[in-house]
Amino acid sequence: MVIGLVALVVIAVGCRRGPAIDTTQVTAIAVSGALPSEDPLSALWDRAPEHPAALVPQDIVEPKLAVPGVTRVDVRALHNGEWIVFRLGWEDTTENVLAQTGVTSDSVAIQLPVQAGSQVPDPAMGEAGKAVHLLYWKALWQDDAERATRGQDRIAALYPNATTDHYPFLANPAAKEEMARRYAPADAAGNPVTRRPSLSPVQELLAEGYGTTTAATTQKAVGRGAWRGGRWLVTIARPLDEGEGLARLTVGQKTFVAVAAWDGAARQAGARKMRSMWIPLVLQAAPGR
Repeated sequence: MVIGLVALVVIAVGCRRGPAIDTTQVTAIAVSGALPSEDPLSALWDRAPEHPAALVPQDIVEPKLAVPGVTRVDVRALHNGEWIVFRLGWEDTTENVLAQTGVTSDSVAIQLPVQAGSQVPDPAMGEAGKAVHLLYWKALWQDDAERATRGQDRIAALYPNATTDHYPFLANPAAKEEMARRYAPADAAGNPVTRRPSLSPVQELLAEGYGTTTAATTQKAVGRGAWRGGRWLVTIARPLDEGEGLARLTVGQKTFVAVAAWDGAARQAGARKMRSMWIPLVLQAAPGR
């Protein structure tokens, strides 16, 4: 007989550590080699601290956002001395890609002051003489690009039973250029939005206040979004230096970043968005430097 026998059972419970949270700033961690510029699920993101950026409705100019949408976007960042990539994550119970009746496309954007320093412009799209550089990802554009690689387009997705009985470009191939000007004037005029399927789902923009947004002449940014179980994770990447007129990022130098998000299920588009204030942004120096 064994008296006072105590069975000791040691159970090893694997506990996954959550991300380090930094409520004061966004710190871009220095890494070597290729960045996960189009991989929001990469394990490299575990190295970066997460900043919970609080968002408020755009209620300054019309059309204002009457009902709040996404209230927080979690921001992480990595750089390799040549490029920087941001990962933006937020809760969204519906994946809205194609614009349909009563629905727009889920979207997110980051904003950087063109001139680094403490004298930042108004976070609401900049101000006269103080431009901001925007990088705008749209789920619709990503879907367009993916369909284009398969020889498909958005019309077929929205209207799978549609047929074409007359198409001006095919009806008169000899006059294709003239047909393009007549029936596709936006594309003929060089409107960059019409060419998104062949480009990145991230568009680069410049603004000096509401109503002044224009496409930047340089379009080098890339990115990719993934919707998993009620949450979007989106990467937006760009070179640290894209040239004159755009925000230049320097390792070790402090600047700022702001975030905006659009909920397609709530028909948010354009000025109807949720936005943050300026958040300090620091690019960490590589070890040994």
